Amino acid sequence: MIAITICATKSYTYAMTAQARRIQCAVNYAQIDKGIIILVSDESKSIDKIANLYKELLPKWEINRIERKFQDGHENYQENAQLTISQMRTAAFSCARSLDIDYCLSLDSDVLPPINSIQCMLWALQFDNGYYSISTCTYPSQGGGGFLGGRGTIYRQILPDFYEDEREIPETTVSEMKELREKVFKSIDPRKITPEEQKELEQNTKSLQELEKGLDKYPPKGNVWKVNTMGWRKRGWLDNAYPAIGKGALLPSDWCGFGCTLMNKNALNMAIFDGYAGKGTEDLYIVWNRWYSQNLKICVLTHCLCDHIIRDKTNPNKYIHCQSYHETEGECVGHIRLRYLPFYPQDIGEKYNPENDGKLNYPETQKPKEETKEK
Repeated sequence: MIAITICATKSYTYAMTAQARRIQCAVNYAQIDKGIIILVSDESKSIDKIANLYKELLPKWEINRIERKFQDGHENYQENAQLTISQMRTAAFSCARSLDIDYCLSLDSDVLPPINSIQCMLWALQFDNGYYSISTCTYPSQGGGGFLGGRGTIYRQILPDFYEDEREIPETTVSEMKELREKVFKSIDPRKITPEEQKELEQNTKSLQELEKGLDKYPPKGNVWKVNTMGWRKRGWLDNAYPAIGKGALLPSDWCGFGCTLMNKNALNMAIFDGYAGKGTEDLYIVWNRWYSQNLKICVLTHCLCDHIIRDKTNPNKYIHCQSYHETEGECVGHIRLRYLPFYPQDIGEKYNPENDGKLNYPETQKPKEETKEK
């Protein structure tokens, strides 16, 4: 038995009718007759249409509704927004744990799974007598850039795609960071440090962190193929962690999101959010604070690519269909690709809108990183 959990406040239901039709196709492809859909929402009643659609599309499935006073409208990725997400996932996963299920599929409300997603994720969790506890179908990030999955450590949850010495950083910045690091990491006896020295240490640490955060704006010395000739390294996002991988592949991953992720019962039981304070994303909290410590392994499927429906960065009422696909011709056949399309969920009464052009626009200060453009 499988439970599918989807969480959405009113402002994040825009792709859920299209998603429901995708789930119907994936369920039929996997030949799953019965299961449970768990819909978690605020009290806006915006999910009513979605629940009724599921009843129509999957008449043999049980539809569970959870409505609570979840707060909508927080700024994305800030603490209150992240806590709302973790509270919704808590409700969804707690409901799934109370049922007699073997697997739990977590979906973001704006991710569209492919027809073969559920079957392949189920197969991945059966690989080598359950070597993996979590399987995920990759999809492009919320910014319309890199694909989710890749390498990380408990100290740096997602490793860089390009390391500091692989970037064209001005000598003045390199010298400044070197000087700050010498000051920050010099040997200091904490029992003898003066208030003035403590204040200076804190200021130097803050200045160093600001410089390090800004390193991504400097271009790499080449694409991933070139920098790998300088020395093989683990890299954070899927595109660079496993370049040129695509159709037919199942890969080990150190991290994942909850956008299209299947958990076995053990992983579900460990997906508990207490202790999470909204810093960072709720999915990485579970990955590194629950699963990693218990040696639960994650795999990412590049054979099954999800689409992602995202908001335009300059117009919150415009949605972009980030469509993932595999190259069909030439030397790069099977490789992962991404294109932007207008989003039309095919709801009855929908009309053509010339402003819905599928172009993803960024404010000048939010241009995507150079490496995320390489596909």
